[in-house]
Amino acid sequence: MTCRVNQAALRNYVDHAERGRVVVFDTETTGTSNADEIVEIGAAEYVCGERTRTLSVYVNPTCPMNPGAEAVHHLSLEFLRTHGVAPREALGRFFDFLGHDALVVAHNVRFDVRMMTNECRKFGFAADPGDFSFCDTIALAKKFVPGLPHYRLSTLIEALGLDGANSHDALDDTLACAELFFNLVRRIPTAPDDYVYEPEL
Repeated sequence: MTCRVNQAALRNYVDHAERGRVVVFDTETTGTSNADEIVEIGAAEYVCGERTRTLSVYVNPTCPMNPGAEAVHHLSLEFLRTHGVAPREALGRFFDFLGHDALVVAHNVRFDVRMMTNECRKFGFAADPGDFSFCDTIALAKKFVPGLPHYRLSTLIEALGLDGANSHDALDDTLACAELFFNLVRRIPTAPDDYVYEPEL
């Protein structure tokens, strides 16, 4: 997984935001361990800075739901049994939507990519989520909005006066993350040449 943020990467973010494709995504899960699974995927595509389409899919998991996770996203197993699709079908929809030429954006991207990678391995889906170019909005926010007590999506949306809400609905959170991404990209020209961020993935 490529998530090194230096001056070249920042220029790449600007290029994709202004002249290319950006896909922002978010997942909701049964929990946070490697045994947990994805229960909702939200994604939004932006071409030359304009939103062109969205994806929202519920997933019927094969593992138990952690009560703490359900308390956050309010997706019960009963609801998912009725409204969710099989994990492989959900993965297929997501990767068809993603395509091959997008900058992939998420808030705390390493969590979502880890969960997506585990899902692909568990259900034998032939894709490697780590093969894309990524932007983590937490990393950008720590550089361009310093001094906050934490960098949760809801805090950043409020601090910057952006549209959107961190509702823990995957598509709602995707659209809020996109607002954050494009706001932060406009600050990139001020980044020093020696700025480097390399998260542990």
